Order: sequence, then C-alpha cells, then structure tokens
Amino acid sequence: MQGPPPPDADAAHIVLAEDEPMIGRILEFKLRMEGHRVTWVRTAAAAEALLRGGGVDLLLSDITLDEDGCALAARAQAAAWRPRAGVVLMAEQRDAGAQARARATGATVLLKPFKPTVVAAALRRVLDHGRPGPPGPPGA
Repeated sequence: MQGPPPPDADAAHIVLAEDEPMIGRILEFKLRMEGHRVTWVRTAAAAEALLRGGGVDLLLSDITLDEDGCALAARAQAAAWRPRAGVVLMAEQRDAGAQARARATGATVLLKPFKPTVVAAALRRVLDHGRPGPPGPPGA
C-alpha cells in the first residue's frame, strides 16, 4: 500500500488526539490522503502542548482521552492558542451524556462509529468555514 502524498505548504494542520491505536491510524491515514498535515497524539497534554505552540488549524479529539476531551476543547476554544478553524470532538453514539457535554463546549461533534470519509467531509466543512476567503480586489 502506498502512503499518502506529502502535504503542500498551505495544507491545514490538524492535531488528532486519539488514544485508540486503530482509530488513530485510520484517521491519520485518511486525513493525510486528503492532503492535510496531521499530528497524531494520544494524550490531552500532548495535544495542548501542540496547540500552545501555534500553527494549528483544527483539533480533532476523542472525548475519552486520559483527561476529559471536553475540558481540553473548552480550554482550547477560550484561549489565545485556539485552533484557527475550531475543534471537533468524537463521542460514542450510545453515550447521550457524553454527547451533551461535547455539544456544550461549542465544538462540532461527530458520533462514533463513523466512516473515515464522513470524518474527512465534516473536517473539510469546518476548515472551509473557519478559513478566511481570498482577499478582495485592491481598494475593495
């Protein structure tokens, strides 16, 4: 199997915070195939360190990390180091309480189980919404 092509310089940088190895590998591969730069971490602390370093376009996080992913999302969205396009949280479909906590953070919520193509399409919508459009003509 051939790996994903290298991302171009203006590719979105996505921090993927997922502690389940199988889900992390699948999402990392799919998102790289879509042309994104992906940094996969397995803890909330590692994700926060990357966010604080700047240059992150989107945080895609499971809500059940070593720390509550909802707490990470809330901190990220309220901080100066907020990802440019925002935060997307992944929650179990059968856990209504987790879904409610995730939605309360203001993040976009994806319900597991999902297909990687659905995740990629949802992230594209979030990135497109959060990315500023091209500059207008001079003097506009």
